[in-house]
Amino acid sequence: MGSEERQIAVYKVVREAAMKHKRVTVSEVSERTGIARSTVANVAKSLGYEGWSDFVTKLVHYYAEDRAEGGALGECVSVTTSILRRNRGHLVLVDAVGDAAVCVDYLLARFSECGYWAVPFYPGIAEHDRGEHDIAALIVINESGMALLPSCIEALEAGCPVISITASHDTPISKLSSVNVVIKNNKSNTRDYKPNYFTAGALVFLEKVMSALERAEGRRA
Repeated sequence: MGSEERQIAVYKVVREAAMKHKRVTVSEVSERTGIARSTVANVAKSLGYEGWSDFVTKLVHYYAEDRAEGGALGECVSVTTSILRRNRGHLVLVDAVGDAAVCVDYLLARFSECGYWAVPFYPGIAEHDRGEHDIAALIVINESGMALLPSCIEALEAGCPVISITASHDTPISKLSSVNVVIKNNKSNTRDYKPNYFTAGALVFLEKVMSALERAEGRRA
């Protein structure tokens, strides 16, 4: 099992427990996944949380809160869900780099659970698949927006809408996106440590979208 596979395995166990408003311990997750406790504990920080307690508490809080969304983030959830449902049965492309690369495997697994077809983006796929498969959207996750600009340009040239998750509205891919989700980025520095919540925030936003798709499809009450 690779590093990202372990992260997804741990995240899935914590998510399933959080959906039942339960906080699982490192030992419980280790026992259920067969992953060493030290590795399980490190997943929290690798996903952008301050530590294990911060990780499980924030996910439990999300599932305990009212499902009604408000403000800009709620609108992004609604529009993203609408785009994906409108293109149900079409191919979803996913691309992410840096700390957020773990989001790719997470999204592939969750889309599959929701009955959607998703694959990782690679150069040439949008143009190649345009003649074979309709593309629902390209979802890109990158703080600065620079690294994934070529992916977005290729998708747009193939007539594919772009859903971007970035750390600012003022990024190159923000201007090209049908939906731009902004996740506040608190990068660590040597004088004042702060967890980098970009990946954590991106995963929570994506889970909101997945949950909305499941409710729309009648897969979960």
